[in-house]
Amino acid sequence: MAALVIRPRRSLLMASVLSVVLVLAAALGWVAMPTDVRDLFTGPQLVTLAFFIVVMIGFMMSVGLSYVRADENGITFRNGLRTHRLDWPEVAGFRFTENDPWAYVLTDGEVDQRPLLGLQRTDRERAEADFRALGSLWERSRQ
Repeated sequence: MAALVIRPRRSLLMASVLSVVLVLAAALGWVAMPTDVRDLFTGPQLVTLAFFIVVMIGFMMSVGLSYVRADENGITFRNGLRTHRLDWPEVAGFRFTENDPWAYVLTDGEVDQRPLLGLQRTDRERAEADFRALGSLWERSRQ
């Protein structure tokens, strides 16, 4: 059986576009600034500004690069920087109501639900189809 891999396409597109816009706006702002004002910036200040741009891009891309991967053994999902693995016996079900921004995996463990940022409402019909496929895979694992 092939693994099911779900990625948030619209969030990745938005994160990519916003990252480019952020870098271009920062570069344009720097070039448009008068030379006498640019000369007032110190090295550490420039490094700090660059650091915050990188952090903002990192936050955006971490959501856009989240994923859900399900196979015959269980589910692996990355939310931001953390990757989680659950075997099918640990999964109690899934939730993805019309009011949820992303799907959730329900568990019987210490944490009763975890978000699946790779399966987001912004992908609309594709997200619904992916959610049904994920649920079908889970149901087959229970037989």
